[in-house]
Amino acid sequence: MASYPLLDQIETPADLRRLPQEKLPALCEELRTFIPATTAEKTGHIRSSLAVTELTVALHYQLNTPDDILIWDVGHQAYVHKVLTGRKKHFHLNRQPGGPSGFTRREESPYDPFGAGHSSTALSALAGFAQADRARGRARKRVAVVGDGALNGGMAYEALNFMGQEGYHAWLVLNDNQSSIDPNVGALQLKQSYRDWFEALGFSYHSCPVAEVESLCRALEALPTRGPQVLHLRSKKPVLGGSAGGASSGKEALTFQAAFATAAERALDQNPRLQVLSPAMLSGAGLSAAAQRFPDRVRDVGIAEQHAVTMAAGMAAAGAPVLCHLYSTFAQRAFDQIVHDVVLQGLPVVFALDRAGLVGADGPTHHGIFDVGMLQSLPGIQIWAPAHPAALEAMLPQALALEKPVAIRYPKDQGGQSAVPFAGLQPHFWQQGQRSCVLSVGSMAPLAQAAVAGTGAAHLHLPVLKPFPEAELERLLKPFSRWLLLEELPAQGGIYSALLKISRPLNPRECRRAGLPDRFLGHGPRDYLLAQSGLSIGEVQAWLEKG
Repeated sequence: MASYPLLDQIETPADLRRLPQEKLPALCEELRTFIPATTAEKTGHIRSSLAVTELTVALHYQLNTPDDILIWDVGHQAYVHKVLTGRKKHFHLNRQPGGPSGFTRREESPYDPFGAGHSSTALSALAGFAQADRARGRARKRVAVVGDGALNGGMAYEALNFMGQEGYHAWLVLNDNQSSIDPNVGALQLKQSYRDWFEALGFSYHSCPVAEVESLCRALEALPTRGPQVLHLRSKKPVLGGSAGGASSGKEALTFQAAFATAAERALDQNPRLQVLSPAMLSGAGLSAAAQRFPDRVRDVGIAEQHAVTMAAGMAAAGAPVLCHLYSTFAQRAFDQIVHDVVLQGLPVVFALDRAGLVGADGPTHHGIFDVGMLQSLPGIQIWAPAHPAALEAMLPQALALEKPVAIRYPKDQGGQSAVPFAGLQPHFWQQGQRSCVLSVGSMAPLAQAAVAGTGAAHLHLPVLKPFPEAELERLLKPFSRWLLLEELPAQGGIYSALLKISRPLNPRECRRAGLPDRFLGHGPRDYLLAQSGLSIGEVQAWLEKG
């Protein structure tokens, strides 16, 4: 059992600042032991945080947080920060229901002045604090820690350009750890031209070549407090055991991600003109092997979703078939490009919307539940939702052959290979029945089938959400007096309103919906969050019994 004689003395950064500086290296070693021992969090997030152990200690030692502003970009880097800022006792519940979030959240602590789950936002937020403080005449230190590839994002460039113009008194600490989920890309990283670039934007450049805690304390203490300043340091993510949350989990044949990777690689083999893009998520997509085989046609463009979508549009306009892989939650960042550059021009880009639906422990910043609401209002785009991995494999070549904008949304789930084979894009019955009919959308199909199995109810599955199959559903639903729709979507962003339109002329005795509520859902296991939303086998069976 590890002991933590220094860490046990610390509940807030004020306690940390009472330690003699010579004890800080020993505290860092305690933190490096405490965090992996206390949380079951996936390796990727732990490694990002442990890489900035010394930096986190040095920042809280030199700053007067929470009065001084400390913003962590992405939030992956903030575990040591959380332990030092009053969340140590509950850190064993990290990313579990009722426990701390895996990211910074304003509701959680005054030491989290700005929430972060998506990357590249910290500098724009810091500019906001600096401008508000300038207007009020408030003097304090303001710091953003940017790492894990977040400087690739376009917002970071936009913020730096504006901050340099304004001359804000603010610090950017660039944690150059050479990687996000995958290795960093881009000319700045390749050419190591950061100094010239920052100085051209009006920032004073400083570096700290030795990332030891006492060296960092001295570097922070010497950093000027007036004007935009950059402190560039290099950290290294430690090697830990366990999975980093990618597609290689030992059950690859059962995952949607593995099915997508298989289908994408097959399509690349069959069509030498096909191009595949992903904004820094090749490994999460399962595309690492394809990128090694087809390095000129499978490209990681960095954490730059807007650029990825418009680049895909440009390739499609040049006549190349394009598959653009985006996590659903990150597709939100490129909505304008999807509208303006792809759909308005009718360009044949196929979007693979990965992690659609509830993603579990990553929580509200990463739940992929808004893509359908965003996309279904756009003329000319189709939205498909496979029920299981085999259906995703079958859908991908059909979408590529359609030569229209298509979004295929699929969950982060061990989907298994369903006993019900893929039966095409039209609504179809997984189980025939009488009186009561359970309708499923996409990933809700296995749950619906498990609920109706052995009952006299029917299960009707909808693989396509847009164009909505109104006429076909009218025909198929006419014999049923009770309808229950299962959708892993919010009511305002799902298909329930379209189903209600059908119900008016058919006049069933009951037309109900079970789906996500009109609020942001927290973090926790996916099955737990679904059950909290009324999406469970028990809830469906209870509805069937009432009929």
